[in-house]
Amino acid sequence: MLAMRVFLYTLIISGLALAGWSGYDWMQSTQTVEPMEAESEETQLPEPPKPENEPEPVKEEKEEEVEPDPEESFDFDEGEEIAALEIPTIDSRFEVFWGTDDEALDQGVGMYDSDEWTETPNVQKHTVLSGHRDTVFTEMGDVEEGDIMRVEFDGWVYEYEVDDSWITDAEDRTVIVEKEDPTLTVTTCYPFDYIGAAPDRYIMQGELVDYYEV
Repeated sequence: MLAMRVFLYTLIISGLALAGWSGYDWMQSTQTVEPMEAESEETQLPEPPKPENEPEPVKEEKEEEVEPDPEESFDFDEGEEIAALEIPTIDSRFEVFWGTDDEALDQGVGMYDSDEWTETPNVQKHTVLSGHRDTVFTEMGDVEEGDIMRVEFDGWVYEYEVDDSWITDAEDRTVIVEKEDPTLTVTTCYPFDYIGAAPDRYIMQGELVDYYEV
């Protein structure tokens, strides 16, 4: 009987001891996890502060497009240098003078000054240039359709693409006429190798394809 009591007491004490140890072990495990969470929170990098007054993106202002003034008129003197003609195909640049009389043509290329039928390039209608075949336009026959002719006038460059050429009588006045489309006409005497006053005229025309300020 005594032995049975001792056994029961021993069993009860062992159970209490086991329960106490399990509770202690559980408490230790929970305490071990909490500092790790706190430590993890402490090591997180803080978010950068947001600016209070964030500037708005600057909008780029478009430059105002500049165009040549078609209404501008000029009061040039006869024989005054007013422009330049470039023909890249024959690697040539010619000075252009106001008028097509001997004073102008003896200096280089002349710009026809008819107020009724022709205009300066800025008007973008019909501009006519003339020159002697034996002084300035000696290689004019080498220029072909599709080639570019440039006229530099009053701070602008006007590019014309050659679209036609023909030969006509020296007395033909149908070449110098009013045109609504921007056109450059270049004339010279023909045949190119003729000695004396040539009987014909070589005509080359181009349409305006571009212009830009210089």
